Amino acid sequence: MTGHVLRPERREVFLARQVVHDLAAKAVAVRRTAARRLWHDGEVLLLDHWLLECVCPGAVRLTANWPLIAERDADTVLVLRELVAAAVDEMPAERDREVLSRRLGLDDQPAQTLEKVAETLGVSRERVRQLQTRAIRRLAKIDAPASRKLRQVLAELSCVQRVPPEAGPSAAERLLDLSDVLLPSVTPRQAIPLLARLAGADKVRADNLAAEASTIRILRHESARREATGERRIERASRRWEALAGEITWFGEPEPAPPRTELETLREEESADRGRFGVWHCPKLDRDVSYESGTELRVIQLLSFAPQIAYYQEQPLAISYEFAGQQRTYYPDLLAATVDGRCILIEVKPVYEMAMGINVAKYRATEEFCRLRGWGLVATDGNRTRRLLEHRTVDPRLEMALAAALDAQGELTWPQVVAAADSPPLDTLDLCSLILKHGWTWHSRPYRLRPAPPSNRPSTPSDPVVPAPDRLPGETGPAPAPTCIAPSPEEIELARTPAGGWTREQLADWGVPWPPPKGWKEHLITRWKAE
Repeated sequence: MTGHVLRPERREVFLARQVVHDLAAKAVAVRRTAARRLWHDGEVLLLDHWLLECVCPGAVRLTANWPLIAERDADTVLVLRELVAAAVDEMPAERDREVLSRRLGLDDQPAQTLEKVAETLGVSRERVRQLQTRAIRRLAKIDAPASRKLRQVLAELSCVQRVPPEAGPSAAERLLDLSDVLLPSVTPRQAIPLLARLAGADKVRADNLAAEASTIRILRHESARREATGERRIERASRRWEALAGEITWFGEPEPAPPRTELETLREEESADRGRFGVWHCPKLDRDVSYESGTELRVIQLLSFAPQIAYYQEQPLAISYEFAGQQRTYYPDLLAATVDGRCILIEVKPVYEMAMGINVAKYRATEEFCRLRGWGLVATDGNRTRRLLEHRTVDPRLEMALAAALDAQGELTWPQVVAAADSPPLDTLDLCSLILKHGWTWHSRPYRLRPAPPSNRPSTPSDPVVPAPDRLPGETGPAPAPTCIAPSPEEIELARTPAGGWTREQLADWGVPWPPPKGWKEHLITRWKAE
């Protein structure tokens, strides 16, 4: 790559280095693309930088630019998240990798509690906590390119070891925002100590920063409450909602929203944990509303202050969908009822996450659910919506390069995506737009891009609409054709387990999603009588 030739004795020393063996294991196209980028930037090609660029493209040039984090810059966030996944993947012990992957929500899975990991691994909760502590301690010391870079970037971004420049956000504030960006499915009280340890803080300092961040979050909520009393906040919310309302997709003749008295949070299995991310008091509903991310909080506050919204409910529905060959249940983030009686389902995601495979599957299932009811649907981060990606203009050279690479290889990692798009400029939102346009499947942390399966083709007007079996208990109107036989009241009672409940398998045979929504028995009995 550089044109230099080593003497025989130097060549033997060079080839004996571990980093050279690791580089040789990378694909030739990835290796060459990474080398060209680094050589073009500074006409210097350090082996550790070369290997890091092969593992996580963009990580070498990643700088501690806090405004990019504060603005949730898509390219910066993507590289940082992939850097976390690459650092975990560098750990030599498989047990450490598995525990951290489950606890941090890597590999397209939500972050799991200690109890859930313990159940999966067949050990006690305390043992999982010990394994996690050991894994974090090892990750903070491992001498590998991605791990070293992650620690360096976190130390510079968080300012754990120094005073923030220009009287900027404190270390606790920065860690609070970093936890929302890097580990969105992990609770701040778990994510902040981990990030602080990786940034160079000891355990006591990390725990103190986590406690300080909790106080800062409370103060932010208090500030939002005080601001709510001003007319300007309501005016801003009204303007923002008017702009967002133009992005809502409506299906057929709009039907009314369910009465407020019939709505409640259905995700009962995690209702106790849902508030672990944060709780905000809504003046419109006169109750506490729990949220799972800063992005969701912004949308909740918008609905709270926008005069066009009569009321809203978090996670009021259970919708079945299929992903990765498994039947799953999705709980839409928000249901909003407008003052004129219309109903809107709102999926809250950062715009750069809307093209992820699991989120696309959720959106398609929710789309069919709304189509049967004449409801509206919008996926948003509070400002931008999914339409930004759907209508985005992309360089045709990038489109052809990625399509050709997928046809040739069948699956692309993040380094291979960057290598395929070597000549056209690569932008994260452009890539997300192409994923939605072609129906490709994108898995994140670690990055995997696959061609569109036959069941995931982009929808067209000619595609048949498959009715969804999900319904809101107590909902009026014609029901979709049932796919399961409705049991009689006697059959329902006879199917009780010794503990007095029903198994997941039994409910699945009756077409009831898990966890069962409120009123499922009455709904089945009504359907049985009708049949």
